[in-house]
Amino acid sequence: MHLFALLVLFFFGACSESDIIQEALDPDPEMEEKEEPKEEEVEPEEEVDKTSQPFFLEGQDPKPMAMKWVKVEALSDEFEEGSIDLEKWNESPEFLWENANGSFSDRGWYGSTRCLFSAENVSIEEGELRIEAKMYDEPQYSPKDDKSKPAKRWYGGAYVSSKTMGKPGYYFEAEMQSSSTTMSSAFWLKTPPVPCTTTTDGENLELDIQECVGRFLGSKTDEWTNDDWAVNSKWDQIFHFNTHRHATNCAYNGSRQSKGGHINFEKYNREEYHIYAAWWHEGGTQVDFFIDGRLVKSVTPPVPFTSDQRLIMSSNFYDWVKEDGRGEMGFNDSKLDRSTKFKWVRTWKLEAE
Repeated sequence: MHLFALLVLFFFGACSESDIIQEALDPDPEMEEKEEPKEEEVEPEEEVDKTSQPFFLEGQDPKPMAMKWVKVEALSDEFEEGSIDLEKWNESPEFLWENANGSFSDRGWYGSTRCLFSAENVSIEEGELRIEAKMYDEPQYSPKDDKSKPAKRWYGGAYVSSKTMGKPGYYFEAEMQSSSTTMSSAFWLKTPPVPCTTTTDGENLELDIQECVGRFLGSKTDEWTNDDWAVNSKWDQIFHFNTHRHATNCAYNGSRQSKGGHINFEKYNREEYHIYAAWWHEGGTQVDFFIDGRLVKSVTPPVPFTSDQRLIMSSNFYDWVKEDGRGEMGFNDSKLDRSTKFKWVRTWKLEAE
């Protein structure tokens, strides 16, 4: 019996060891670690070139069927270079006109009576065109002022104009933020200051896409203004657009004629950027004004706007703006805050697909 018991134990021991070895070699499928599913490779989205088309909200693009927007490079700028592109822009308001006798006269406009436009206030910084608003320690003269009279220009701004003319049919847009001062921030067009006998129709025209101030002083019934339109319009919270027909010795010598409009923002113009735009229709009988890609109003100008106009970015001190202390007017703010800022300017025309 003793020998038989030993044989039994040996047999079952051998079987158990064999089972253990086989289990290690061929484990239970339910105990296997499941392989992690491979993540599907996602193709990266193609980056959209936002500079290749005008900015419109969905359903707001007025482009006719079978037409496309084509950029007018000479009137467009991303301001990515370290200095202003003098092949595209004039940074000085000087406009020399050759007279019949060969002499030259300066027909440039140097600002309102209390402002001096100067190229020294124009710069390209951090990918923006900036126009600095400043208050001088002493009043200045412009090149055209009568120096026998006291100087009156206490405020410095600038007038940057295109060397290429804007035309009917073009769409103009810019991303802009106003300065923090009482000075204006403006994006507009104007017929050149040439003698009216040399122009096609002799009209003196102006198309204002946006003009505002960064800070507004005063209240109703103040003596500094003849009425309360500026107070009621909230000029520091405004998208203000217009078409003007000015007097000229040729085509028209009456009072200024204007057609335009405005809407107000919840925030101040100095607090945020907006995209201001206008489509000047072929034939000049309609101008559509857009804010941030949305149509606000279609305007019929006082007369058909058929004359070519220069595109302008400027900062001026309006004659109707109230003066106060330097700090109250925003002139103690940083240079950055005192500057009207343009991230970019783009101009487009329509062509057949």
